Amino acid sequence: MKTVCFIPIKANSERVPGKNLRLLNNKKLYMYICEHIMQADSFDEVYVDTNSEEITEYAKSIGFKTIVREAKLAENTANGNDLLVHHYEMFSDYDYYFQLFATAPYLQPDTIRKCVKELTSGDYDSCFTATENHGFYWLNDNPINYRPCILPRSQDMLPVIEETTGLYGISAQALEKYRCRIGGKPYIHIVSKFEAVDINTEEDLKIAEYVGKMYWKI
Repeated sequence: MKTVCFIPIKANSERVPGKNLRLLNNKKLYMYICEHIMQADSFDEVYVDTNSEEITEYAKSIGFKTIVREAKLAENTANGNDLLVHHYEMFSDYDYYFQLFATAPYLQPDTIRKCVKELTSGDYDSCFTATENHGFYWLNDNPINYRPCILPRSQDMLPVIEETTGLYGISAQALEKYRCRIGGKPYIHIVSKFEAVDINTEEDLKIAEYVGKMYWKI
């Protein structure tokens, strides 16, 4: 049984210029997930897919392999499914494929190990990290988990599961079948709000800085 992890870390970003290369509490953003993957020690191979010379050199210095990001996959129209299918087609000899993101700096090594263990147990065909939310949720002008005329206590409501876009994993068979990073029987690993921090905007970066300082008492 062989496992592989791909970390997409491009140099460019539309909403937060140079996001992955920005400092987060005196450390480059891309370094966090790489360090946590090293600490988890759960994969047979780790590849960093990037178009940054700095990130390429860093990845090699810590023993990761590198892939030169294809120009079309560095565009804002490309998504995680496109990348994972591309990597599967490049390296088709693994049994399990994982995709982790630099924008999830606080995803912990224990969570990575747990997800790998659950997926490789054979009970699931894929996995992803998520939060379980008990708020009042609407989609456009329609409530999706409660009826406003019968107001429940928030703790009694059906939870809404939200992907954190921090970690995804899938078996080779399911990836070939669905051409998607989530299969038909996923293991959903619930993480804390701290681990769920995901950086997509300047505000997210500020929140991550504050949360990190409070968590580690920087």
